Amino acid sequence: MKTNIVMKSAADRNLFGCIIRQETKTGFFNLSDLQEAYLRARIKNGWVDKRIDHILSRIENTERIYYVLKEQDVINVCFRTFMEDVENNGITKVLKKYNVYKTTGARQTKTIWTHDSIFVLLALELSPLFYAKTVIWLRDDLIKNRIEAGNYCKALNKSISKFNPDGNQYIALSKALNYIVFGKHEAGIRNTGTKDQLKELVSLEEKMSFAIDMGYIYSFDILLNELRKIWNVKYTKVNTIELNK
Repeated sequence: MKTNIVMKSAADRNLFGCIIRQETKTGFFNLSDLQEAYLRARIKNGWVDKRIDHILSRIENTERIYYVLKEQDVINVCFRTFMEDVENNGITKVLKKYNVYKTTGARQTKTIWTHDSIFVLLALELSPLFYAKTVIWLRDDLIKNRIEAGNYCKALNKSISKFNPDGNQYIALSKALNYIVFGKHEAGIRNTGTKDQLKELVSLEEKMSFAIDMGYIYSFDILLNELRKIWNVKYTKVNTIELNK
């Protein structure tokens, strides 16, 4: 996936009512969101005040960051050189130099992103609960499923190109897929999908692409008709379950 999408699934990245954003291309987590989540938890639970910038600048954490990045071949300088660089320029400037820390936006929209390993380190320093949540996120399939959904979307578009569709038909296809998976269509909805929804989208795109390539679906109208059938089966079943509750 070439585009760096920001994932913000409410179901899979919710920490004390704050959605922790993550980029698909870099894997970076949003530190500003982490700080906001800790603020909410601190007020609710009576925890002590902690600031991420203070934690980041502690000498022991600077040393840990060096070894974490060194082990992943993100940096190739020696420990002494790295620490001298931090002492002379500050930890944030050094991390930006190695492309593992960045700020985007300005003023009210300014926000901070960092490498997932640094995010985990900082989450651990804030609270064991924050650390546990983050480790689970790093092992889930949210980002992987989003990338696969994008890749299979390209494959499906390539498959339907033999029908010579116009721009409106591509839009109609996207809407149909969204209605089946998410129950609605709106701009950016795939960026807020859960890992299970994105997994369903990948499966649907893969099946439709295969059916076209094998000649089972041989026109754009037939493709949309098949998607309507899938939608009818899925949501008729959902409504039946609701009625029987």
